[in-house]
Amino acid sequence: MMKQRDWKIIYSGNYTGITKRTINLLSKEVGRFLIREEMVYSIYILPCEKEGCEVSKSAIFVGLYDESETIRKYVKPEELVEGGFTVKVIRNPEDEEGSFVFLTAKSELELFYSAVSFLDEYIPTNAPASGCNRMVDQTFDIPLPESTYSEKPDHKIRSIFTWGHSINSYRDYIDNMARAKFNELIIWNDYIPINIDEIIEYAHSYGISVVLGYSWGWREIGNKATEISEETIKNLEKLIVDTYRDKYHVVGCDGIYFQTFTERKEERVGGKLISEMVTEMVNNVAAELWKIKPDLRLIFGLHASSVRNRLAEISNVDPRIEILWEDCGSYPFDYAPFVKSEEEYEETLKFVKEMLELRGGKGVGLAFKGVMMLDWSKKVGQHGPYVMGENAPEIADHDRRLRNKAWKKYSADWMCYGDYVHRMMNYINENELSDTTMCIAGTFDGGLYLPFALCGQMFRDNSGDYTSILRKVVRQLRTIID
Repeated sequence: MMKQRDWKIIYSGNYTGITKRTINLLSKEVGRFLIREEMVYSIYILPCEKEGCEVSKSAIFVGLYDESETIRKYVKPEELVEGGFTVKVIRNPEDEEGSFVFLTAKSELELFYSAVSFLDEYIPTNAPASGCNRMVDQTFDIPLPESTYSEKPDHKIRSIFTWGHSINSYRDYIDNMARAKFNELIIWNDYIPINIDEIIEYAHSYGISVVLGYSWGWREIGNKATEISEETIKNLEKLIVDTYRDKYHVVGCDGIYFQTFTERKEERVGGKLISEMVTEMVNNVAAELWKIKPDLRLIFGLHASSVRNRLAEISNVDPRIEILWEDCGSYPFDYAPFVKSEEEYEETLKFVKEMLELRGGKGVGLAFKGVMMLDWSKKVGQHGPYVMGENAPEIADHDRRLRNKAWKKYSADWMCYGDYVHRMMNYINENELSDTTMCIAGTFDGGLYLPFALCGQMFRDNSGDYTSILRKVVRQLRTIID
């Protein structure tokens, strides 16, 4: 069968920013189905033209709702969803053999997600069937099934915490983040990468904010100190402020993430409560940093293990500082993606509720750790500033081969135990007092693996039962399961 040559992408607005990323994504991914035929040398390209051009037999119209007269003609205002996107597929009113696809939203970021949804959800669901097989490669060879659906985010900020030196290609990493609908990247580095400006620029082109992390005592004091003196704290406060002023203030990042000396099991060090010491220090440092940059966003990566029974003291952390909680109990806060006991899981739920209510529910985030994928026994730290995410393809292939078997186990465990994440997300959505930042800690360099794709979907839209969400994610063409 000859591939159709009557499809066209028609866009409104300017070919810039996130809209440019949206058009590029559609051109590349729809082009997979249209611009080549098996064993036929035919250098064909997929037309991408601005609205106002001649409309072809079949077309994908992509644009902000308020900017596209054509989209407003076919998509009714009531078919839009506030804060989200809409995908609508109809037959060409003037040619029943043709199809019109409308991808629209009120914001550029949601417009990008409409394209992602069309590629990763509509196509695999509606591809032609032959017996029990879906013939995805033939999707555009016949008129597309009509459909209208919308999606909006359960949580505005869906972030990933990762270590910069574990990323082999920052472009691939950010591409996959965007494809999984994450919109914030928290990067921990011992030294700022010398190419950080271009990394931030690339992330921003997808609407992804970049938060840089550095130690506020985690490295200097850590979890081994048996006593923390007032002098030690004062010296540490000066070091943190000087580090920001000298190194981070000049970087165009969207905020600062920090960890301090709470990653330990005991509540006291040298007879002093960790919760009291850390609250006072963090507030002191924040006050100094806001003198340098009054609108600086600060995220406190707080290990719950040493303060979970001392939330009264933690409630005194300046309300302008966001708290991103980790080590809060069982999976998905635990490293291993399985649940040891129902009782432990229920205890974790109770603690989550306490965190959601702390400080009136403002500035709370939760970091899941079930996809770490780093072998800490062989970790080699950074020895100085470096070029991040520009490693040779051979290095990326090497690391991918080493991790593949581990990813297969992680994927299997997430399939089996992901329902606990689904339950956790429903619980959070029911008990949060204000919007909660959802974060997953780990690295998925090498591709969009099932655990990240699955967790990203539940962060974004947790509606429906777990089986339906799992099915949706597994059949997406970009998801890696092995």
